[in-house]
Amino acid sequence: MARLFPYNHQSTTRFIITIVLILTSIQQVIAQAQPLDSVMNILNRNDIAQLREIVKNHDVNDLNKSDQALYFLATGGIKCAIDDFENAYKDLQKAKNHSDDKRVIFMANDYMMELSNSASELQVAPESLMIENLSIATELNDPTLLIKSKFYFMFKEIQLGNYAQAQDICYEMRNISIENDLKQELIDTEFNLGTLHYYQAQNDSALFYYQKNLADVIAKKDTFDIAVRLNNLAMLQMAIGKNQAAVDNLIEAKELIKNKNDKELSVGLLRNIADAQTAAGNYKEAIDYYNQFISEEDSLERSDIAQNLKELQTKYETAEKDLENAELTAKNLTSKNKIYLLLFILACISGIGAYLFNRMRQKQKLLAAQAEAQKQREEKLLRDQELAGIDAMITGQEKERKKIAQDLHDDIGSSLTTARMCIENVIGKSNQVENKKILENAYDLLNDTYTKVRNISHAQKSSVLSSHGLIGTLEQLASRINAGKSIQVEVIHHGLQGNLSNSMELGLFRIIQELLNNTIKHAEAQNASIILTGYEDHVSIMVEDDGNGFIPENLNNNGTGLDSINTRVQNLDGTMEIDTKLKRGTTINIEIPLV
Repeated sequence: MARLFPYNHQSTTRFIITIVLILTSIQQVIAQAQPLDSVMNILNRNDIAQLREIVKNHDVNDLNKSDQALYFLATGGIKCAIDDFENAYKDLQKAKNHSDDKRVIFMANDYMMELSNSASELQVAPESLMIENLSIATELNDPTLLIKSKFYFMFKEIQLGNYAQAQDICYEMRNISIENDLKQELIDTEFNLGTLHYYQAQNDSALFYYQKNLADVIAKKDTFDIAVRLNNLAMLQMAIGKNQAAVDNLIEAKELIKNKNDKELSVGLLRNIADAQTAAGNYKEAIDYYNQFISEEDSLERSDIAQNLKELQTKYETAEKDLENAELTAKNLTSKNKIYLLLFILACISGIGAYLFNRMRQKQKLLAAQAEAQKQREEKLLRDQELAGIDAMITGQEKERKKIAQDLHDDIGSSLTTARMCIENVIGKSNQVENKKILENAYDLLNDTYTKVRNISHAQKSSVLSSHGLIGTLEQLASRINAGKSIQVEVIHHGLQGNLSNSMELGLFRIIQELLNNTIKHAEAQNASIILTGYEDHVSIMVEDDGNGFIPENLNNNGTGLDSINTRVQNLDGTMEIDTKLKRGTTINIEIPLV
């Protein structure tokens, strides 16, 4: 992102001229509503001021669906320009949702991919957006859009270090540019080709494209592009040992942009010149450029802070009013000493205002951090209480089940046994056939009742995991699944000492049981493994299968119930990671802390 310098208070004349120009421009702005169908052309020109006028003169609630799409496209572009990445991304998604126009969708996707790449140097744009834009460009048969869409595939390979693959894509872009006589696209693509050859130490090819590209931009007389090309050519010249030529090119580039408002490029050139002077053995000159670089870099950092403050200072109206009043007062002053005094007062007001605003912002950050920490403590306390309640409930249920089982066995079971023995004794002594038959029927009924009571007693004595514990129950579960012949499951464990609580064992069993159910129902796998490892402070679970796999982005639509499993994991303060690819199986890693 280009970075701007703050105002230099040492230049009185520049300050007065700047204030006059700002106020004059504000007085001359006339708000005129412009049609929304011009938004895409304005975005291509990157005219943010004109976009603001269009947005200001339209109410999104009064627009039809297609115009709402253009409205949100405009607001997304404006927020991109001020690095409001998150809100820009949301507006661009709204533009997509409101539009049936392929070109509007393409432009919204293009901005969202640019935002993803700008958020971090290591960030790669979402592949779904890349694929969608490539599909739109192909459907519209638009070579310019096709080159734009292929650029992000090339950029992705560069981020991954796959320079050869990126180079292949770049050659495809070059061929499209040549076939469709797209001159600017060809210039940009060949510049990228030179850089890709440079990354791969293919210096001859890099030199060819850099020199050709430099000639192209010189013909266009674009001083900024010339400076950028001279900088990259100098980097290549340093790589091949032509250090003095690199120095000359970098100094020429610095001279070309001396009147340009691009401090980032200017500071970068100072650093590169210093490095090139050092490589050429010009140590005195190198020291001078290093000192300039350090000075400019400090200013650049300060300008970043000032710019951020300016963007955040939306309610700081008092200072703006003071500046307007001061400017009007300055026009009426005839004494040079009074002008200097007024400027000094303005500088003090600005400094005090900035200081107070910074103090207020730091206080707000501190309060927000304290509130967040308190919220996290409260959430942890609630989770701990919930887990303690679950553990107590399970323990109580187990005790109650055992008590019922004992009562059934000791009281009712004993009574039924005694009654059965009495009837059995009477049957043996009865001589009347009819009475004997009645007793036998009674005996059979009593015996059935005894068997049912005994079964209930045994069932109540058994907990969910029975007497075998977690590992034994899992092995029994695996045996039952393996008996079906459709999938083979193995259980591997290490380091579990059997010191887990009832609630922990039950929670782990339910998680693994649901994962196996998902595998059986959805994966079409031949084999699956359950690997449990116990550590001092946590338990690790890994469930693997060789099934179909799935696309992680489609988790909400695939009906696998992973949200339910993830909720169980979170209730145990655990974490879950999913590694899966279509046709390559699935591995799910879960870690549960022992606290």
